[in-house]
Parts: sequence; structure tokens; C-alpha cells
Amino acid sequence: MTITPKETALAISAQMDIPGRKMDFEFDLENLPRYWHGGDIFKTTYNNALSCLFPEGERMFIDAVRDNQHFVKDEKLLTQVKGFIKQEAIHGHEHAQFNKYLDGLGYPASKVEAFEKKEKVLMKKYLPAIHRLAITSAVEHFTAIMAHDLLTNPKSSDGVDEKFKALWKWHAVEETEHKAVAFDVYQQAGGGYIHRITTMMMVTILFCIRVSSVQAIFLWKDGKLFSPKVWMQGIKMYFGKNGLVKNIWRDYIDYYRPSFHPWDHDNRELLKEWIDKGQSYKAV
Repeated sequence: MTITPKETALAISAQMDIPGRKMDFEFDLENLPRYWHGGDIFKTTYNNALSCLFPEGERMFIDAVRDNQHFVKDEKLLTQVKGFIKQEAIHGHEHAQFNKYLDGLGYPASKVEAFEKKEKVLMKKYLPAIHRLAITSAVEHFTAIMAHDLLTNPKSSDGVDEKFKALWKWHAVEETEHKAVAFDVYQQAGGGYIHRITTMMMVTILFCIRVSSVQAIFLWKDGKLFSPKVWMQGIKMYFGKNGLVKNIWRDYIDYYRPSFHPWDHDNRELLKEWIDKGQSYKAV
């Protein structure tokens, strides 16, 4: 993505509308193949692991932004906060429904969610609100650059059922729409540069460990944890020609610039492209 001038990024952020959408997805999870990502075991279990982490993660993000919004004086940003909360709440609900499907396949999705819920309670009890917001801002950058890859790299969703692909693209679009909200609230709450980047370093390590650990449990459940074929799929997904690391690395590193803003990466054309296709949803 091309980096836009600072003033332009701030102007884009100030004008973003963030609507709540209840999407009209119609697909039968009962008929979804176990390895729904085009038969790719690694990609499927990776995305299943992400889904297990989303519901409680989204609730933590909502709490972190809400607990710091009293610092915000800008009415437009306060309106964006409301939209952020709506979108994240709906995301959590949709993924919670999918996680029930994972339980039915014998994966311990509910146990993962229960662990995440306990951790969320402890974080809210012991971590300062501004630190939880720094964590939220860091993870939101992760989800934004991963969303950009999903929306621009056809290889990332090869073989996925079209209706199911629509759910993941909707999530990616809304992660793009609200990618600056937590960051902007963090700035108005007095969050500093050093705190921001050290938190990102910590989040990067813990995020990778968390996702990999849950995915490893799923692979073990399927008897695929030590499969050379599966690990070759993993190497290809991360480091191949159209691999995730190659595609998001530069945008990830950009977060460490002192002058960074999420809308330095102006990809609004992806939002327009999705909206212009005539999506079916109920505004909430």
C-alpha cells in the first residue's frame, strides 16, 4: 500500500463512516467440508483457531475503547466509537456461531473461548485501561493488514465456498473501515509512542503463540500435527510466493514509525468495491 501524507491520513480518518451491519448470510454449516479452505488442512485449522479467539477478543476491544472514550472530545470520533462497538459485537456473535460448528467437529472451541473469557476478566481487573487500549490498537493493526491481504490476494481464499468466503470478506471490510478507531482514541487518551511500539512487540509474540497453540491442538485432534504434508502447507501459506508474511510484512513494520497512522495506508477503494456489489444487510 502507498503511504499517504499525514494530513491526508487524518482527514480520511475524520470522514470515515462506520455503520453497524447485520448481514444476510445464507449457508449451511452442516454441509461445510471439515477442511473448508479448499481442502487445505493448515489454512483451515489456522482460520478455525482465529475464529475461536475472535469472540472474547472483540469484547476486550469494545471494553478497552469504551473505558477510554471519556478522553475523546471530538464528536465525529465518538460516533465512530459507537460504530466500532456495533461492528465488533456483531463480529463476535457471528464467530461464536461458527465456533459451535467447530465444537460439533470435536474441536475444543468452547474451552478455548472459556479460557479467553477468564483471561479477559483478569486483564480488565489488573491492566490499566490505556494499556488495554494499546493492545487493542496493536491487534487492530494486525487484523487490518490481514484483512487487506484477504481482500487483495485471491490466493488467500482459493477454494473456499463462495457464501462462506462472503462472511470472511465482510469481516475484512469492516476491519478496514474501523481500523483507525482504537488508534485515534489511544492518541486522544494521551497514549505515547514508546508504549505503543513496545506493546506491539509484546502483542506480536503473544498473538503468534496463541494462534499457533490453538491451531496445534486442532491439528493434534485430527491426527495431523506431525504430518509433513500439513507443515509444507503451512510453510507455503506463510512464506510462499503469495505468502502471508511476504504480503503483510512492510505494512506491519510501518506501525513502528513515530508518525504512523492507520490511514497512511489508504485502501478505501476496497470498501467501495465491496459496497458497489450490492450487499444484503440490515442497518443496526
